[in-house]
Amino acid sequence: MGVSLRKVKISPLANMLGRMRSGLTLRATLMAAAIFFAFMPSASQADVSPTKPSVDAAFGDKIARAAAEVPSIGSGFSESYPTPDFSLSALRGSIPVAAGKQGQGDHPLCASATDPHCANVHIIKADLIIPPCYSDADRICVEGLEVGAEGKPLEKAVLDHELKTNKTPADAKLGLPAGGSASIWNAPSLSHQGNALSYAVIVTQGYKLDKKIAASSQKFEPWSFNATVIPVNMKKGKYCGFEIFEIEKDSYFGEVNTSSRMAGDGCDFNIPYRECILTEQGFCAAPAQFLPNTRVALTLRMDSKVTGWLFGRMKDVDVAITSLDANNNKLRVEATSVNLLSGTGWVAKKDLIKYSDLYELEKKRWFSGDGKFEDYLAAPGRRWGDMSVGDFDTFKAWEQLIKPNPEDNWRWNFGSNIDTSKQNCEGQIGKDKLIGLVTTNAPIYASGAPAFADGSLSYKVAGLHFKADGTLFKGSYDLAIRSDFARCLYGFSNAPIRASVSVLSSDGSTQNVATELVTEKNGWMTLSAKNFTFSAPTIKVKLVQDNPVSTTPSQSDKPVSTAPSEQAAPVTKTMIKVKIINCVKGKTTKKVSGSNPKCPTGYKQR
Repeated sequence: MGVSLRKVKISPLANMLGRMRSGLTLRATLMAAAIFFAFMPSASQADVSPTKPSVDAAFGDKIARAAAEVPSIGSGFSESYPTPDFSLSALRGSIPVAAGKQGQGDHPLCASATDPHCANVHIIKADLIIPPCYSDADRICVEGLEVGAEGKPLEKAVLDHELKTNKTPADAKLGLPAGGSASIWNAPSLSHQGNALSYAVIVTQGYKLDKKIAASSQKFEPWSFNATVIPVNMKKGKYCGFEIFEIEKDSYFGEVNTSSRMAGDGCDFNIPYRECILTEQGFCAAPAQFLPNTRVALTLRMDSKVTGWLFGRMKDVDVAITSLDANNNKLRVEATSVNLLSGTGWVAKKDLIKYSDLYELEKKRWFSGDGKFEDYLAAPGRRWGDMSVGDFDTFKAWEQLIKPNPEDNWRWNFGSNIDTSKQNCEGQIGKDKLIGLVTTNAPIYASGAPAFADGSLSYKVAGLHFKADGTLFKGSYDLAIRSDFARCLYGFSNAPIRASVSVLSSDGSTQNVATELVTEKNGWMTLSAKNFTFSAPTIKVKLVQDNPVSTTPSQSDKPVSTAPSEQAAPVTKTMIKVKIINCVKGKTTKKVSGSNPKCPTGYKQR
């Protein structure tokens, strides 16, 4: 199935979907969505459109039931599954909006990086789905998947097939790999909670090309990356795949844009596509749940620039990265799946004014002065907007209205927003190095690298205080950081390092948490904070180093070499024993760990 460049005019709903896929601003996306949902008469009619597959059928049904027929606005966090139209490779151009004009600019669909149709664009964005590897020579591909039950060895999954959906050509001169499709893998014996052996692997890689610079300097640079493994049940039926197409004039701003549609013969438009995360001719991949604490390992051959900081929904992580050649690395991530807390909140439109922060937040999503926000509040219908993982302002505005959901939500994924403005220490350890990996079960978390200030690495998270059963929701945070990067950042020598991990509540008080420093191993340090509570704590990690004791032998103690040895003696690695102490200051207690832990200034050891 190729990329279609046929220009058409589409409905407001398809226009909304096109904006969501083309990666435009949240304001434009929500405006288009609001226009559609504001005049949607019933929940059942919201679900019949074949061009709008939902991420999670059960979650979507719950949303519709919760809102009933009351004109309302809803939000929450569930880290919804991708939709079939998301997992498509495509190249899109970008031309900024003209001065003095409202809009988002033109975004034509490009058949290739050198397509004459996109000759006048300022930027080309490549949204690529990474295909499986088919030979040892392949690069930028999925090499393998392994899965294992809790406490059991991993077993290698076998590639079933790569989906037959949109693909995009490579351009070696410009540094652009080929865009492929998602893939389905089968485990030999480990079934998931859906009682099947199938797992979907969806790896996305985003590239950008700046066409306004000199042609000799133009190269595609990676800017985003995400990898996810999802248990699936493969359903047969009159399903069709999706394709990307271009819109000559969208219905809101009258600009060139892109959207997605079903493509194929014999499509049944009454099939609930919202139950699928992937579709192709005759098949649907419906998401299921991992068995609790399933262990997963994913091996990728990736662009060497896809390094830096990674972030994930997983725990007990083991990362390995090796160089394949000058431009590519092999990245293997092994970790245990985590069960995430999700939440849902609704407010009637007529009551929105009672929540000042939320009212102002919603108002900012609309262009000022055009009256459409007021019309939207007065109109019937509902709108739902899932908050992103890094949206602290939206979480704060909605927090008092959101209720936790009881369902399991087992996930395994990791990714990165690639920062090309490297810190000095990142540059020193080399471009082919992974700097660190941050994982947490917090529903909301900062998607950037931990901030380094005042001698501490700080990381902000947020979530609900209680679970659906009324028990406290306990947070976990794990940081794996390269030893050479940490030493460079702090200016440390090779002497042992100790750490203190503190969790500051939003009111400024310090929580009593269990902390641990795992001894340096294979060039990595691993730290964690467990059992902290929410709603919006800040985690601070401080590394310190005692003055090293000189072990240089005197001249008389130095051995005299009389002859070269046949074989070098093996080097003995000394494991550092980690101690944990409790430090008290008033009502505040901290745990400090290390080879020789000491309480911070003002604290006494208990």
